[in-house]
Amino acid sequence: MSKKLEKNGLWESSRMTLPQHKERIVEHVNKRTTIEKPTLHEDEWENIAQNINLSISFNESVVIEIYNQYGNRLVEGVVSSISKIGKKLRLEWDAGYEWVDFDEIVSVKSGNGCDEQ
Repeated sequence: MSKKLEKNGLWESSRMTLPQHKERIVEHVNKRTTIEKPTLHEDEWENIAQNINLSISFNESVVIEIYNQYGNRLVEGVVSSISKIGKKLRLEWDAGYEWVDFDEIVSVKSGNGCDEQ
C-alpha cells in the first residue's frame, strides 16, 4: 500500500498551503478559544463603582480586569479621572497611563485585596 494512503500521508506529501488556507486555520483555532463577555449583576457594578471611588478619593491602587475575547487581562494602577462623556476612566501607574472603557471592565479590586488571586 502507498505511504500516501496511510495515517497523515496525504497531507504530508502535499507541501503546498495557500495563504487563504493558513488564514482559515488560524481563524478556526482562535474561534475555538474565544470567550464571551460576562454580564455583570447590579451588585457587581456597585462594587466596581465603590472601588473606583476609593481609588480616586484616596489614591489607592486597584487591579482592573479588562475583557478581551481571547482572555482577560489585569491592569494595576490608580484611577486619576473619569470621562463621563466617553465612558472611560484613566488608570495611571509609574510607567504611564491607560484609558479603560467602562464596557470592557469585568471587575475592579482594591490593591490590598489582590493577593488572594
